[in-house]
Amino acid sequence: MEDFNPFTESPTVILDHAAGLTPGAFLQSLLLMLNPADLTPSDSVRFLVEHERVSAWWASIQTPAIISAAGESPVVEDYTFMDRMTETERTIRIAELAREELALALRWSSFVTQERIDQARLLAGSLKLTHQALALGEISPAHVRAITDSVERFSSYAELQFAQGACEKCESPATTQRLAAAQAAFDSDCFALQNAVLPFARTHGAGRTKAKVGYEIEKIDSEGQARRREAARRNRNVYIKPGDDGISTLIAHLDSLSAHAIYRAIEAAAVNPAIPGDCDANAQERRAEALTALILGIGHEGVSSAEPISVSITFDITIPISECDARTFSSTYPELASGPLSQLVLDPAAKIFGRPAFVDEQGHPLDLGRKRYQIGGALRRLIIARDGTCRFPECNRAAHNCQIDHAIAWDDGGASEVSNLGALCVRHHQLKTHGGWEILESKRDGSVTWRSPDGHKYSHFPEPITQPCSRQRPAKKQFPIMPPDPTGDIPSF
Repeated sequence: MEDFNPFTESPTVILDHAAGLTPGAFLQSLLLMLNPADLTPSDSVRFLVEHERVSAWWASIQTPAIISAAGESPVVEDYTFMDRMTETERTIRIAELAREELALALRWSSFVTQERIDQARLLAGSLKLTHQALALGEISPAHVRAITDSVERFSSYAELQFAQGACEKCESPATTQRLAAAQAAFDSDCFALQNAVLPFARTHGAGRTKAKVGYEIEKIDSEGQARRREAARRNRNVYIKPGDDGISTLIAHLDSLSAHAIYRAIEAAAVNPAIPGDCDANAQERRAEALTALILGIGHEGVSSAEPISVSITFDITIPISECDARTFSSTYPELASGPLSQLVLDPAAKIFGRPAFVDEQGHPLDLGRKRYQIGGALRRLIIARDGTCRFPECNRAAHNCQIDHAIAWDDGGASEVSNLGALCVRHHQLKTHGGWEILESKRDGSVTWRSPDGHKYSHFPEPITQPCSRQRPAKKQFPIMPPDPTGDIPSF
């Protein structure tokens, strides 16, 4: 339409014109001229269709930006340093130095960031056809994930990962040749997969596309998939994931035949009136009751033939030290006077171990005045209690699984005191020491300001180990009640 003027045309005509455009800046500008609230229901649907095409185009632009930041292939840096403890040289390897910068800048988790990096590398390499379809708005980011998340199932992908690792350890003509052959095999598998899946994905949703991808992978790599199934069978497992509100998740990884057979048995038991349970329970609650009855051998009378289960419960609680004798603190803290926690604490048979960690009225730990390089005993427990997790921004690694780091290095005059100490997981400790990350400020309360290799600043603020006192009473030294530390003695108090 040579005489098309978006400033004078109706929304319907503008959308008619937009439908024939390739996704890009001009199509986006046309959509921005429309007010979605003023559109008819029919035009609103068409607007959303064009919006999805533009969104897919924008998502495709993200790929080269991520590649520019993280590199076309995994980056692994080697660092050699003198180990102070053993007086010997050690070499460490740090992979994906750009990951933390991207994660913090974009507010992604470390896991999601690595997924996005891996996806971008696939789209820029073996899955270029998929990236082209995304840029043209023919498929959505959900379709892309259905493809990228599945190509790792190819046996050629496993071989490629092995060849890359071998080449990193020792680059030689043999390892280089093996890497090239593995890359060619993986590229071939991906090309065949895209030719089969993309025409389907253009007319179907992401869910059905994912099923199509699985079907095509079985055809392309039948022998490799048979080996994967056999390996997966050897990794069968059952484990529990603790949850909140008295509910936990029991997870079973089984072969499909066994899993479906067990589920059919649970469904049959759920409608069996001989299985005890709540008469008002819905279908999913009845399945849970049926599973419990089948496993524990509970009959109609509700009597179990299974062995009794013993449960060990660990909890942390902070109370004033002056109120901890004879367990009389529940009168001062009425919130503890009811419920299972109070029953446990007040039970004469319950064993409670206390370790001192002195805090001020704001809940922040006080300096214990320990000045030595090796951090252990009460000072280490204090830092762990204060930080809770690794104090790199957005890292959730538990502090008791971290290393205790000097913000100002010991060799640079940094003291072993609370304001200069903090918990860092191995990776973020290495990034601070060798990866260009720098702590600009470290405070007594555990808050810390970081500077990335690119010069951006990020802050971390740990939660206080106690809440500020809301009652009008003098500030008192406090200590948290915790299980005994197996690595050190419990100081007397």
